[in-house]
Amino acid sequence: MFCCFNKYPLCNEEVAMAFSKKIKKSKPILVVLNEENIIKRASKGFDRIIGKKSFINERFEDFIDIDFENFLGTNEVIDIRKKKYFVSVFNLEKDDYREKFILLFDISFVYEMDKKIYCYEEIFNKLNDGIIISDEDGRILLYNKAQETLEGLTRSENEGKFIWEVYNYHSPENSEHRQVFKTGVPIVNEYKSHIRGKNVEKYVAYSTYPIVREGETIAVFSISGNESEMLNLLSETIELKRKLKRNKEIEYSDNGTVYNFDDIKGISIIINKTVREAEQLALLKGNLLLIGETGVGKEMFAQSIHNISNRNEKFFAINCAALPENLLESTLFGTTKGSFTGSVDQEGYFEAVGEGTLFLDELNSMPVYMQTKLLRVLQEKKFRKVGATHTKNLKCRIICAINEEPEKLVRENKLREDLFYRISRLCLVIPPLRERKEDIVYLLNYFISKHSDILDKNIVGMTNELKELLFEYQWPGNVRELEHVVENLVISASSEQTVLDSDNLPRFLRNKILKDKDIDNKTVNSLPQTLNEIERKLIVESLNKFNWNITKSAKHLGIIRQSLIYRMKKLDITKESDLWI
Repeated sequence: MFCCFNKYPLCNEEVAMAFSKKIKKSKPILVVLNEENIIKRASKGFDRIIGKKSFINERFEDFIDIDFENFLGTNEVIDIRKKKYFVSVFNLEKDDYREKFILLFDISFVYEMDKKIYCYEEIFNKLNDGIIISDEDGRILLYNKAQETLEGLTRSENEGKFIWEVYNYHSPENSEHRQVFKTGVPIVNEYKSHIRGKNVEKYVAYSTYPIVREGETIAVFSISGNESEMLNLLSETIELKRKLKRNKEIEYSDNGTVYNFDDIKGISIIINKTVREAEQLALLKGNLLLIGETGVGKEMFAQSIHNISNRNEKFFAINCAALPENLLESTLFGTTKGSFTGSVDQEGYFEAVGEGTLFLDELNSMPVYMQTKLLRVLQEKKFRKVGATHTKNLKCRIICAINEEPEKLVRENKLREDLFYRISRLCLVIPPLRERKEDIVYLLNYFISKHSDILDKNIVGMTNELKELLFEYQWPGNVRELEHVVENLVISASSEQTVLDSDNLPRFLRNKILKDKDIDNKTVNSLPQTLNEIERKLIVESLNKFNWNITKSAKHLGIIRQSLIYRMKKLDITKESDLWI
């Protein structure tokens, strides 16, 4: 590190400067001693100028009483006047020439920086908002306590891991932190779920920003707002409004709806929690995805959400499975005169609904080419009529619904993955009836009362035998199927009857419910019979899903149309006996 020229040692200021470049906050002090340990020469141009003993200035007095002899060959940190210095000592010997070089680095700033970092971490952990920071490699540098509370994860398990590992992304490209790091474009005011704990989506409102130093992105951080208190207050306000209006007949026919949250019945914890989540989502801006099986009441939720957030505007609903493919595009986008044979100027639903809500049910039944066009509309907030040359602004809120698990639909290429990510920014999962058994008896009693009044009957309940039979049934058609069964029970009851029993079940319903019960209770002692029952159940579910359209059901089951017709005859499947609704 030191060398000589002529008969004198090199002025080691160059070496000192090399050190100082690495420790930019502090330039080193160079002290040169002769063999008697008397200061012979000092550095120039540094923070502290040291002269010979007779020229010692005030700043050097801090070091005058140091025993330099004890520092020979050491590399250690010492305390001098409440400051910390790193000391390096070198001897130079050439012929009869001997000198000692001592480099003193003021590293107090390192300890001050350590204090600052500790203080920052303490502040971050006391904040009510969640904070997560990732570095240039995508590793999590900081994950505070508020973020732990919001997401249900732990700091110790997350810090040091890649962010895509923590949130189970398929690849780093799916991580928003990596997107922001590469593009430098922040993501502001998002509301999304990145994790799923105990089968419950954890939604947080957040913004993600790049950290840029000297034109280079060095890290990315997200701030997640803790909105639980605000949302709870909003839910309480909504509930109070509902109680005030409960005794009044509210007419929604002017806006295209007939349902509100009071029409969603149930006493289970899970359905009440789902309603509260829906109320909160209704107050947030943006498109919404509803996930739930056939018959759980997705349109009831969609209409209820509309009536809380935008009651004075229109509500339009489209079942993507029921509408022919050749009409779907013109129905959504509208047409211009002359764009095809017989076409006229006509508004599509995107335009006609205005600033209201457009509900797209069974989105997974929409052809892939139409999903591509819908994705473009959602991204650009603009649409173009069929045959038109100019675009129009999209003003409505779009609520989409799917009746299967999104991961399964994406895997089977029934739902575009990029469209799913676009529409699932706000998402609500509606539980099936079999996962909230306590609601079955409540709904049975509710629908008995409802249809007894409609049909002018005097039914007040049902036998325990019938109640047990219906309670054990799996209800693949969910609440819709349950109401259908109760309505048929009440219809079949005599005018004198007050209690329903199993004899009131129509033949096709009795066979359906008893077969389902037999499948559940049957031991595996007949493989052909068990396979037939499973095959029958799959075919009936598919037929009901596609409104008994043989072609669509066959395509869904992966068989040809003729094969499906053959199997329906073989398994005695008819619309009269197996229709759910």
